[in-house]
Amino acid sequence: MAPPPNSGDANNKNDDDPLGGMDPMAWLESLAARQGANPEELITAPEDRPWARVEVRSAPGDPDPTLLVDVEMSSMSVPELAFVQINDPRAPRYGIDRDGDGKDTLFGTASRNFAEEERAQRDGLAPGQVRRGLRLLARVLQCMEGFCGLIGKDLYLIDPLFYHSAIIYERHGCGYIMGREVMENIHDQFAQTGALTRGLDGSTPFRAPGAGLTVRGRSWALHDGVAGHVWGGVKMYKAAGRHAGVNTFPGGLY
Repeated sequence: MAPPPNSGDANNKNDDDPLGGMDPMAWLESLAARQGANPEELITAPEDRPWARVEVRSAPGDPDPTLLVDVEMSSMSVPELAFVQINDPRAPRYGIDRDGDGKDTLFGTASRNFAEEERAQRDGLAPGQVRRGLRLLARVLQCMEGFCGLIGKDLYLIDPLFYHSAIIYERHGCGYIMGREVMENIHDQFAQTGALTRGLDGSTPFRAPGAGLTVRGRSWALHDGVAGHVWGGVKMYKAAGRHAGVNTFPGGLY
C-alpha cells in the first residue's frame, strides 16, 4: 500500500525546496553517515520472506522515518512497491496515525483522528500524511526501475493507498492494471453536476464546496466517505523507461 509519498512529495509547491537545493539522495546519505550507518544497515531483508525494507531516519529515535520503502515480490512474480513513506523531519507533525485512544489508525484507513486530520488538511497536507514530503518520489521510482533491471524484470506494481496517491503515480508515468475505470468515474462524478460534487455540501470540513477542483480536495472528500464507500480497487504498474500517458484528472491542480 503506497501513500505517496506517500504521497507528500507533490504537496510542496514548485518554488518550495525543503532541502535548499541539495540533492535529496545525497542528503539521505549524509543522514545515514551521521548515524554511523553503512548502506546495508539501512536495509532489512529476511532470507525467508519475499520482501525488503529500506529505512532512513534523520536521527536515532525519531518517531517517523525520513524515507521508508517496502518492496515485495508479487504473486505475478514481479516486484511490487508495497509502501512508501517520505517525511520532512523538520516540518510540523500531524498525529493522524493515532486515534484519541492512542491506537494505530493505519494512516487513517482503519480508524481516524478527525481533529488531527482537519489540522493537516488546513495546512495543506493530503490524507495519510503525518508531515510534508521531500519531493523524493521520482528518485524512488528511478531506483525501482534500476532494481527491476538488475533482476531482469520490465515492470513493477504499485498499490496506491489513496486517490491522490494514484494521481501522483499517474503523473510519474504509471498506468493501471485495474481500476482506471474507477478513477475515470470519479472524475466524471466530480463534474459540475456530478453526484460527488453534490456531496460537497459542507457537512464536514472534508466536504467543502469546491473541493472537487483539486486532487487533494477530492482525496480528502473520498477519504471522508463522500462516495458512500471506501476508495479502492486500484492497482498500478510502471514499465521501465516508458510513460503510460494516463491522465484521469486532466488539468487538475494538486
